Amino acid sequence: MALFAGGLALVGAGAASAQEPVLIQAEQTTQGEASCEAVDLGTLGNTPGSELRADGRWTTEDCDSRFRSNSDAHTYRFEIAATGRIRVDVMSSEADSFLYLLDGAGNRIAEIDDGGVERLNARIERELQAGAYLIEATTTAGRIRGPADFEVTVTRVATCEPQILGVLTPGRKLGVTGVWTSESCQSIFLTGHPSQYFAFSLPQGARVRVELKSVSGDSVLIVAPIAALRQVVPGQVAHNDDVDGTRNSRVEQYLSPGIYGIEATTYRHRDLQSPRIEFTLHLSIVEEEAQRRLPLLKIEEVDIPTEVVAGDPVPVNYRAGNLGGDSFPGGEGEALIYTIGPSRGGPRPYDRLQPVPSNLWQASASHHTNDETSSATSTAIPEVHPFSVVFPSHGPSWLFTGIITYDGDGNEIGFYGHWHDLTVLSGPTYDPVKVEVDGAAYSVSAQIDHDAEETGVVVTTVTAVDDPEAEVDQATQEKARYAAGVLTQLLDGIFDRTRIAALPLASPPYSITVPRPVSDSLLKTAATRFAATIEASGLPEALANGEAINPVAVDDVVLAAAERVSGIYVSLAASWQTMLRRIDDGEAISFADAVAAHSELIYAESILWPAYSPSEIVVAARAAELGWDDPQVQEMLDGQPSCDLDPTALRDAYEAAGVENVDELIALDSEMRAARPVYGLLIDGALCAAAEADAASLRFLERLALDDSEELLKMFEPEEGPEPEPQAGDDSAGEPSPSS
Repeated sequence: MALFAGGLALVGAGAASAQEPVLIQAEQTTQGEASCEAVDLGTLGNTPGSELRADGRWTTEDCDSRFRSNSDAHTYRFEIAATGRIRVDVMSSEADSFLYLLDGAGNRIAEIDDGGVERLNARIERELQAGAYLIEATTTAGRIRGPADFEVTVTRVATCEPQILGVLTPGRKLGVTGVWTSESCQSIFLTGHPSQYFAFSLPQGARVRVELKSVSGDSVLIVAPIAALRQVVPGQVAHNDDVDGTRNSRVEQYLSPGIYGIEATTYRHRDLQSPRIEFTLHLSIVEEEAQRRLPLLKIEEVDIPTEVVAGDPVPVNYRAGNLGGDSFPGGEGEALIYTIGPSRGGPRPYDRLQPVPSNLWQASASHHTNDETSSATSTAIPEVHPFSVVFPSHGPSWLFTGIITYDGDGNEIGFYGHWHDLTVLSGPTYDPVKVEVDGAAYSVSAQIDHDAEETGVVVTTVTAVDDPEAEVDQATQEKARYAAGVLTQLLDGIFDRTRIAALPLASPPYSITVPRPVSDSLLKTAATRFAATIEASGLPEALANGEAINPVAVDDVVLAAAERVSGIYVSLAASWQTMLRRIDDGEAISFADAVAAHSELIYAESILWPAYSPSEIVVAARAAELGWDDPQVQEMLDGQPSCDLDPTALRDAYEAAGVENVDELIALDSEMRAARPVYGLLIDGALCAAAEADAASLRFLERLALDDSEELLKMFEPEEGPEPEPQAGDDSAGEPSPSS
């Protein structure tokens, strides 16, 4: 108690001189001149409960606010002879009050919209030094809401004394429950926010954990030596808002012996929280030796671009590891790895992993998701994989990647994360490239507009090579921008694209006519290929004769499809390589060449890759000692992409392509899938990829800000009528005929 008596004497001294210098300095701004003289309210008494009062009326025809345009305002002056805690209220039942508090020279100290007893009344409460102050009483809505009466009161309130919690020692926990209301003391740190104050004694230095929890409130916690708390001494105040992805707060750090104060406050976003908010406060000493034996999981490294394009999926790679012990309480627990970012409603989860069990987090264990984030001792495991996030709009942004560790009962035992600032661009940027539209050459570039009011705005410029000052019509600009986009976003690095890099260049070239790059044409092409491949296998006759489907024969069908795919890809790759060589030699890419390259790429990724990928699983199974029972083969099967296909998707594609014997083919499809599930991957992969082609094409135009171009959109519109029924040997079907 003697320690507390001395400490509380410091509280009183701190309150007597508390001017909250950090906040006041931050809030001072330049303002205009008052249009009316201040009404003198007099000097406020020194006894708690003393009050100054005035009635007023906003008439819409008199004094102008020095801060808010087209708003009535009345200015009042008052003095306080003794430093203390002062409450200023502006109340009206007819208008939404807005309150400004100024020093005697007219410099703004604080402002607030709401915060009073009623939702639309305004209140500021804080410690003020002796001297003169001004009040501007105005409204949020301005004059548009019409005249209104109001009342101003200035009240001296009792200094908020901390509630004494007691002495904190090892093995002893301190706790208390409390409430925040509109009549609570206002926060030292957050103007207009209710708070409660507490004090405790720490006889010996220790690591102290202070936790503030509330079901309906958004708790904010401040811990400091008792004098430093009230005077906002820099470097001595520990604070926390949200923790562990919740609105609760926690401060945990080593504290020297002494008396400490706690401010427990809450954010009240636009006064939408309950006027009475309950909270709990708990204090304990952390046993440091036991804590060191616990696992300490951290995000060690994060790999994410500093500039991304709005709407693009952005890969977030990272390395996570256990830098502590491996003793999960009870031998059980798990880690949750996640990433969050901004949204209109506040931070929200972008992506997260399924909880990773404790047996994968032994001491020193570390797991990475790509080579850039790997270390000499880290490993890659399926349970820890990259995130994919999308930033919807351009501008400055951020991303937080965190890891939370839980024990077997679901209690949190650790938390760590990385914060990354980045810029989201409205579109891709690229240096000037040369394109050709209708025989004329143009230079096209896309650069960040650093003079724009908004951050991340990308402007694309099209200039005629022969006459840079000439005006370029809109239709030509759109074609030029499209051609430049194909060159810089698709052709540049085309062989590094995941699906293209997986295709082989091992077979003799086979030339084809690529279908239109729209879903219906691609689906018809896929269906025609399916039918031709299956007919060539002889399996329809075997099924018709009542024979069981031989799984090896199904494997052969998958391999035969892959061999034909390889030949087609050899032809497409040669076309792209020729085009890139011409561009490297200084030639312009024409609009027609850009359309052709784009169509070929869509065909390769939507038809060829899905038809080839399953063959690698067949090859692996035939090489494995356990065949299809090999764990790695099963992992390859499970790792194939999938989508939610309509059960009639294959039938619809056959019928749209005009394929005969659809019923027999559908029946055979079921038998082949049952004999070898890998065959289903071939069929479903192509159907999924073809169906998704339209969305991918539209997204490509959106990235280039060309999604409002009627002419370009027509290239990706579905067919107006049925295509001619494919004939045997017709190269336009996208595959060689069975005889070839």
